[in-house]
Amino acid sequence: MKRVTKPRHSILLCVLLVTICAALTLTAAALRAGDVVDYVLSTEIRAYIDGMEIPAYNIGGKLGVVAEDLRGYGFSVIWNGETSTLSISRDAGAPLSPVEVPPLSTEPVGTKILPVLYTEIVTDMDGTVVDSFNIDGRTIVYFSDLSVYGSYLYDNDARMSMLSTAGNSFTRVTLDTLPTKIIHAGGAIDNHVGSNSLEALNTSYAKGYRFIEMDFRFSSDGEAVCIHDWSKYYSSQLGSTPVTAAEFAKVRIYNHYTSVTLDSLAAWLGEHPDVYIITDCKDDNLTLLTKIAREYADLMPQMIPQIYQYAEYETVRALGYSNIILTLYCLPTYAEKADGAANAAFAKQHGLLAVTADATLANADFVRAFTDAGVPLFVHTVNDLSEQQRLYDLGVTCIYTDYAN
Repeated sequence: MKRVTKPRHSILLCVLLVTICAALTLTAAALRAGDVVDYVLSTEIRAYIDGMEIPAYNIGGKLGVVAEDLRGYGFSVIWNGETSTLSISRDAGAPLSPVEVPPLSTEPVGTKILPVLYTEIVTDMDGTVVDSFNIDGRTIVYFSDLSVYGSYLYDNDARMSMLSTAGNSFTRVTLDTLPTKIIHAGGAIDNHVGSNSLEALNTSYAKGYRFIEMDFRFSSDGEAVCIHDWSKYYSSQLGSTPVTAAEFAKVRIYNHYTSVTLDSLAAWLGEHPDVYIITDCKDDNLTLLTKIAREYADLMPQMIPQIYQYAEYETVRALGYSNIILTLYCLPTYAEKADGAANAAFAKQHGLLAVTADATLANADFVRAFTDAGVPLFVHTVNDLSEQQRLYDLGVTCIYTDYAN
């Protein structure tokens, strides 16, 4: 029988692999609880679960979070002292109590801040053992390992890691085309503007418009309804203070038209899947957008949220919204509103759909800042057709208007 001889390089490779495995085994066996295995590095990356920020640590280029902190974000975290096991599982019914997030380190990115220690604690996520470490006596797990509980994305441009346990997608939804007109507050109905009424929605839709802005406020019992403000200007049934959602549903806007709540708007959108609603919240914007994300997640692809401050972006993006508009009218100073270059730069860096400004800001230099940055500029609210054309000629992409002409 002919003898088969293995090539010399194959033998050497096998010896090398055995040597490496043995070295790794000895290294792991040599580690004891408390040994330094890495370092926490200063970072500008932030982590979010369902739109709620959670303290995060950069460990060798990967983001980690404190396992025990997860209790405030809809997770069960149970310690078994007999087996030295920390068990993590999703608990959708757990009360939400996000942990206070400390300020980001002022040290240059990549600076060593804290030692990362080896731990003998076994960390289990629904039957799967995951890597864990000890930092200051707390158990740390990799944030990306939580991806088994929902949709996960790291957005390098925004320097954010995001998890949605509701499964809301973080994929940026690209619109087939940008609007040239957005119908303001549902659109005019019988020459009444700002009604946010069902009849206004139907009229704007019938005239072919698919991008409609709606105002939102919170009722006295915490539900979202479509109204600009609580005043008799919109109905003799209203006063200066909020009413309950049930009471508002019976209000006749301008004493004639059907009022709209978030519930009835959701039903309307279900029948009009080609419509996009641009939100304009006059109360707590983040509370409104969080409510929509948690209770009306199926509507999110039809929602284009407006944010009013730069700082709102992270939360809104982390909730799963992708087409986000920065509207400038709530910025603290006129100088900030009029700084086209700064606002365009922020929008470009964060991949915003557009920036919306008051039409009075739209001079040639202001518009050029957005054109040069490749960022669409929308303006509000312009009803005069000749003025609309002048703004288009100047380079404005889209105009908010009361009239669906």
